[in-house]
Amino acid sequence: MENNQLETYKQAFEDLNFILDTTHSAITITNGEGVFTRLSKSCEKIFGVPESELVGKNAFILEEQGFFSTSVTCEVIRKKRRVTIIQKTAANKTVLVTGTPIFNREKKIEKIINISKDITETDKLASDLKRLQAEHEWMKQELMKRTQLERGKVASESPDMKKIIELVHHIANMEATVLLLGETGVGKGYMADMIHSVSNRKDRPFISINCGAIPENLLESELFGYEKGAFTGALKDGKKGLFETAGSGTIFLDEIGDMPVSLQVKLLHVLDDGTVRRIGGTASFKVDCRIIAATNKDIKELVRAGQFREDLFYRLNVVPITIPSLRERKEDLLFLAKMFLDSMNNKYKMKKTFSEEAIRALYDYNYPGNIRELQNMIERLVINTIGDTIEAEKILEMTEASSPSTQSEEITPLKEAVEQLERNMLFTAFQKYKTTRRVAEALKIDQSTVVKKAKKLKVHER
Repeated sequence: MENNQLETYKQAFEDLNFILDTTHSAITITNGEGVFTRLSKSCEKIFGVPESELVGKNAFILEEQGFFSTSVTCEVIRKKRRVTIIQKTAANKTVLVTGTPIFNREKKIEKIINISKDITETDKLASDLKRLQAEHEWMKQELMKRTQLERGKVASESPDMKKIIELVHHIANMEATVLLLGETGVGKGYMADMIHSVSNRKDRPFISINCGAIPENLLESELFGYEKGAFTGALKDGKKGLFETAGSGTIFLDEIGDMPVSLQVKLLHVLDDGTVRRIGGTASFKVDCRIIAATNKDIKELVRAGQFREDLFYRLNVVPITIPSLRERKEDLLFLAKMFLDSMNNKYKMKKTFSEEAIRALYDYNYPGNIRELQNMIERLVINTIGDTIEAEKILEMTEASSPSTQSEEITPLKEAVEQLERNMLFTAFQKYKTTRRVAEALKIDQSTVVKKAKKLKVHER
């Protein structure tokens, strides 16, 4: 019987040694005080030290010396139960270690068996996955930014605007001229910028000029440039025109309906021949820029009235795009309002929000000044609202003040009515003409009068 037991113990011992010598996991055995007594052969590879440097060493001392980031043996002794942790070893391995205590009859820890599994590759895969997820998130954010940038220029949920955006992408890389039509403030400038930004010219200059805001003699020199000595006051070395500056980029001729007829002839020559001649020059040179024009006027009516050349109209009207007014695309109002609110909150370091009633009030207004008026209104709301919530009352104050006429059963005092009418006329004029000089010309009053009334009535240049 004793011989059989001895053989059994011997076989178990040999089996244990075989396991310790062949297992891929690192197995260590310590006594109840945490002193290492046995190690599997794989420990040397995983822990990066030979067996002789571990056997007989105390886990608490090795932990203090930094041999383990955290010793599972020490944790088992402290907590008196099985513990599983992740360790970093001296061999730069990541291991998953489970320490299991073996108790004697007095319920004291007699031995601790630690089994360590090398998860370095798994940890690396997890790290790679985390990195890829971070890169994916970054790319997603960048895509969202680009989408927001594009949608921010002509944000739309309305069917008509979606068709326009689809058309813009279709013709973006074509050489055809584009004529943008629509009321003041509908976003013709944004649309022109978008056409350029999605075209193959996007990395080249985008030059914009308002043909109605510059006197005729200056507009010609701005567009076509001039040679030295071309006229009194000219720069001694001459000056490049905007067509030269644009190069192979895009030139945006805003308010083309206000261009003097004499300059329309020269523009037609550029479109027909693709050449430009400076003022005072004798030689022409090729231009390769794309032309986008825009107007808020009925250009066909201008042609009938003889104020716009018919041949130039046909050369510009290759791809006509009529941008609907904001009141015709109320589906876009909420997105635009929130976009402008975010922009103004960021600009003025605020955290304003709209109440539900305020959003309804925004929908109830018709916006004669279109998107530009909405943007201006929201900036004023952000600045003038006390507290973080913009209420409907504030919006109603502004929309009623901006309305050309308000119906009321009560009789308004003549002085107040006159001031209101003047305020509305100035507001509308500034929306269209931008400067006090041009507003004065449109209203047939002195520029100084415009300045005084604008200051008194709190109407500012746009």
